[in-house]
Amino acid sequence: STQPDISEQDYRKLISKALTRSVDMSVEMSMEAMEIITMSVDKHGATKNYEAAAQSIKTNMDKKFGAAWHCVIGEGFGFEITYQAKNMVYVYYGQIGILAYKC
Repeated sequence: STQPDISEQDYRKLISKALTRSVDMSVEMSMEAMEIITMSVDKHGATKNYEAAAQSIKTNMDKKFGAAWHCVIGEGFGFEITYQAKNMVYVYYGQIGILAYKC
């Protein structure tokens, strides 16, 4: 099988987008949540400071959508949670999974 020719820069651009795995929230809310997640991971992801990224996401989600949001970031984890309906987003951003939910 032949693989398409793609530059390193184009490849990095492709994997630097957050890929939605599971969302239970309005379209408008999910767009705002993705913006918060992307901003936080871009800021702290290069140093792999996932704790600071999670704290940033939680703080911004609390301000934007009210308390009490929780955020989990990591490489290779599973979860089973109870959350407030219409208040959950789970995405992959590069190699990391980001789960944010309100309960």
